[in-house]
Amino acid sequence: MSITIDNAEVEALLADLTATTHRAAPDLLLELLRRERARVTEDRERRIAEGLAADETMRRRFEASRIVDPRPIEEILAYDESGLPA
Repeated sequence: MSITIDNAEVEALLADLTATTHRAAPDLLLELLRRERARVTEDRERRIAEGLAADETMRRRFEASRIVDPRPIEEILAYDESGLPA
């Protein structure tokens, strides 16, 4: 597979890196792409973990909150056992 890059800044940065590191452009690009993929994966996993932690915190707060009205929901909404308004 061949990639054409038509961007002067990209070409200049790649030329600078190849000259500085004495590595081939494909090797540099492969390493950079692997690093970016790892960064994106780590970021996604971190966001998932943060979301799960937030869900757990919210669940614990909800479970710890006191019941304001101890009546069954059917009584609060004023429906009888048949589901009709009382």
